[in-house]
Amino acid sequence: MTLRLHLQEATIRLQAAHAAAVVLPLSLDDLLAAGLERFPPRAAALEQAIQLTEDALMPAIPALRQPPATLLECADPVLAPLLPATGRDAGATATLSIAEVEEVFDRLARVAAGVPAHSLGLPAHPGFAAALVVVRELLHHVGLAALRVMPAAD
Repeated sequence: MTLRLHLQEATIRLQAAHAAAVVLPLSLDDLLAAGLERFPPRAAALEQAIQLTEDALMPAIPALRQPPATLLECADPVLAPLLPATGRDAGATATLSIAEVEEVFDRLARVAAGVPAHSLGLPAHPGFAAALVVVRELLHHVGLAALRVMPAAD
């Protein structure tokens, strides 16, 4: 079962087929306003973003696990840089394991510690950093095995 993620809306929304949408009380703009608006992010801002995401996500976990999903899917352009960051074609559809997403997040954490983003193959884009935090937390806390990134719909 697939859980579709919509990051670039007024609030983050998740939709499973034949189930009610789950709307989180959080947006990428909220994360940017809470400290991720600067790039590179500071380590404290990254930790704050993780905490805000977890706080918004935890009450929704039971609903997100019914029916059980194994794949998170997203076609929002803000997440498109994740593909080149994992060595894949930016315009393709690709499924990334949780380990691959975690490896890119680890690079973001190193950027927050002072390593130049370009040397680690990451875009210097605050929105991408916020989206990556959300995806990482969803994969971990909902228990999803992978993320499918697709080209943005026209």
